Amino acid sequence: MNFSAGTADKFKNFVGVNLIYKKMKLSNLHILLTYTCSLRCKHCYVFSGPRAAGKISLSQISRILNESRNLTNLGLIYFGGGEPFTQYPLLLKAVNYARQRGFKVGVETNGYFARSVDTGIRYLRPLADMGISEICISNDFLHYKDPGSSPAKRALEAAQKLNIATKWVYISQPEMGILDIENTNSAVEVLEPRLMFTGRAAETMREDLPSSSWNSFNRCPIGDLDQSDQYYIDAYGYVQVCPGIAIGNAWERPLHYLIEEFDSRRHVILQSLLDGGPSKLIQNLAIQPDREYVDACHCCYSIRRELIDQYPDQLAPRQVYGL
Repeated sequence: MNFSAGTADKFKNFVGVNLIYKKMKLSNLHILLTYTCSLRCKHCYVFSGPRAAGKISLSQISRILNESRNLTNLGLIYFGGGEPFTQYPLLLKAVNYARQRGFKVGVETNGYFARSVDTGIRYLRPLADMGISEICISNDFLHYKDPGSSPAKRALEAAQKLNIATKWVYISQPEMGILDIENTNSAVEVLEPRLMFTGRAAETMREDLPSSSWNSFNRCPIGDLDQSDQYYIDAYGYVQVCPGIAIGNAWERPLHYLIEEFDSRRHVILQSLLDGGPSKLIQNLAIQPDREYVDACHCCYSIRRELIDQYPDQLAPRQVYGL
């Protein structure tokens, strides 16, 4: 990558004059307990796996929850990862802490622990007894070779038996339709997020797929990131509006100050994306891009990965970039 002299300073002056500040709001906070996961999925956008480092402490969780009480409009605390059930004792304590502070709680999982429906019930019952609001369970061909008989399928059944509001997360692939899993009913909401070519997917899943010129990606498909209603905080303290785009570190500054006082005009990466998507990021920072990318996320991620050493505080953590 080539950078023109003084690019960063010129860019800061440019956004200060021409772009309008938008106040960030928050309704959902995702606390990533760990980057360790029982699986090593080829599509994982945070490079989770059995050997991935990074685990949050109970005292750090308590700190986040205490500071979160100062946030307006916060509706739900999610605990995820990685795979949060690899830290099962910590997960139970974290959920208990959040419930004691009056938060509604959700949990995200791949359900690997459900070797049987009964085993799934044993793992999930303590969460049900604490009154979690919902559980999101990933079950598709990207997570399991046979989703119809996977641990996630059994976890779905276990959650239903415990009357936990359940969301089935199914990432479809172009050659595969939605899977009709037996024993699911109208009580299970099906979420079908699109496959994003970021993280490990950018390295393992883009071969032979159609691509487009970098200058066609002039908007972020997620929308206005400075108006996002959900944020992610990980074991390293990075508060992220999108995996790998950090607005600050909660171990250095209280969480509620980071979110409520954040000014996107002072964030080189984010404001470029707001102004004109990945193509604007390329233009503003005078980067020499590849000719084509699979989608806007692939373009954005690839460019950000090259910029990480120049903007280590804004492009963090390195874990999300496989570094």
